[in-house]
Amino acid sequence: MLLNRLLKNLFLIHIMLFIFLGIVALFPISIFIFGKLISAPRYKGLVSDHFDGKNFFNPWGKDPSGFKEATKWMTDSKRDKKPWSEVKDFTLGEKPIESVSDGNLRVTFIGHSTVLIQMDGVNILTDPVWYSRASPFQFMGPKRVRPAGIKMEDLPPIHLILLSHNHWDHLDIINLPKIYAQHKPLIITSLGVSQFLKQKGIHNSVDMDWWDEYSFKKEATEFKITCLPTQHFSGRGLFDRNGTLWSGFMISSPTSGNVYFAGDSGYAPFFKTIREKFGKIRLALIPIGAYLPAWFMSPIHCAPSEAVDIHIDVKAENSLAIHHNTFPLSDEGQYQPIEDLNIALAEKGISRDTFFVLEEGKMRDIV
Repeated sequence: MLLNRLLKNLFLIHIMLFIFLGIVALFPISIFIFGKLISAPRYKGLVSDHFDGKNFFNPWGKDPSGFKEATKWMTDSKRDKKPWSEVKDFTLGEKPIESVSDGNLRVTFIGHSTVLIQMDGVNILTDPVWYSRASPFQFMGPKRVRPAGIKMEDLPPIHLILLSHNHWDHLDIINLPKIYAQHKPLIITSLGVSQFLKQKGIHNSVDMDWWDEYSFKKEATEFKITCLPTQHFSGRGLFDRNGTLWSGFMISSPTSGNVYFAGDSGYAPFFKTIREKFGKIRLALIPIGAYLPAWFMSPIHCAPSEAVDIHIDVKAENSLAIHHNTFPLSDEGQYQPIEDLNIALAEKGISRDTFFVLEEGKMRDIV
């Protein structure tokens, strides 16, 4: 009897050990499979001054930090990361009007890098993101602390979407197909991103390389979209880092002037080149957040003081601050980007009405 009990217990121990070892063995396999599934397809094309045939890169010598540096940042016990708190008592903005024309220009800040631009009877969205977390999981990862200022169902007819790159906080693949299904807009994006969109049932998209131009037409309206460089990187999973391009865009209208969407970028010399090429810029959308610690973030995100430098470099008549206050992506405090922006504006003698901040859901007519 005792021998049978010992043998039975030994058998159960072996079974449990077998299960444990199986789980341990399957874990890296599961990570590999999941990392592969969420990765976007890589671009295939000709070599250029920012594409080596396999990977895109920043030609100014400021490539983002790698896995080692990211691990150091995430595990550094000396990090002074200030907690962010979710805003509960928030009032959504009013439903936007149907359209703006006759040379008028209206901008509505929805949140993070999501902005509604209305001009020439055309409604344009930049980097539309409505989901609750900038993550492949909606139960973990950077959580939205301020809601999108406009409900998706309250959007006016959307004719054009400018999609700067494929990072999770810029390409919301949960809600972008819903916007596409309802509005059927043209999506203009960076090299390689369209292939990923097609996998998700979004087929009306155009890939562009830096300095490419596209003529957008809607009835009597026609203006030019130019794809512009940014200093950043791309990737959604473990196997697609720098496999597609990152960009900004210029909208050039004969009646409403130039509107510049700077995308997501560190500070670099090409901003002065943009000024030389386009001249007067009526409105620029410039990122100000996710900049600390500087040793890690500066190659990919500009600090507020650098955002003001960009405003000066491109000689924007007006600039709207974007890419702040929504997802806790870095070490600065929740409202620190706005505070640091105001300091930089005062130091450089620029009015807060010229380089302005809008609460989510609020709009401004640009004169």
